[in-house]
Amino acid sequence: MAWYPGQEGGQAIAEILTGKVSPSGKLPISIEEKWEDNPVHNSYYDDRDVAHKRVLYSEGLFLGYRGYDRTGKKPLFPFGYGLSYSTFTYNGLQVEKKDNGKVTVTFTVKNVGNRAADEICQLYVHCVQSQEPVPYKELKGYEKVKLQRGESKQVTIELDESSFSHYDTDSHRFVVVPGEYEILVGTSSADLSLRAKINL
Repeated sequence: MAWYPGQEGGQAIAEILTGKVSPSGKLPISIEEKWEDNPVHNSYYDDRDVAHKRVLYSEGLFLGYRGYDRTGKKPLFPFGYGLSYSTFTYNGLQVEKKDNGKVTVTFTVKNVGNRAADEICQLYVHCVQSQEPVPYKELKGYEKVKLQRGESKQVTIELDESSFSHYDTDSHRFVVVPGEYEILVGTSSADLSLRAKINL
């Protein structure tokens, strides 16, 4: 999938196909196995007997990977998925709450493949104790890392209050629910090998 590559798109695609460059792009969407699996399937179109059909947006917050998490259906290609000519491992996850209220997440990524490549590390947050109908997890940070063959790098992502908040319709503002949160780190929304919990 080359999306809209622009004037130099042909050159870029040729360099990937011939192996000069390792691909590192990640999907900004989920791709369903069949249309009926898509979280918005029942929103197109409403089944009322009206002259003009309308889109209902009945999925609410649960669109994309959030909807697949809710239904348990696995997409053909999940959000954040991407191919590479190399392989990466993740380890050493550490989560630290700072005095200023921010949370620092640190982990190590290693290129265990046979060639230099880039990896885009993804960080999701899961509110363990939420009583509200919120998504199971949401992307809250990412980092692109360039790694030579066999090289390891430590990645640090800082999360602020907004990373743990959701919009409360009663108070008309974003709030953070006190309690336990889970930090999930990995290579796509469906491949999160590192997990750690923190109390806020």
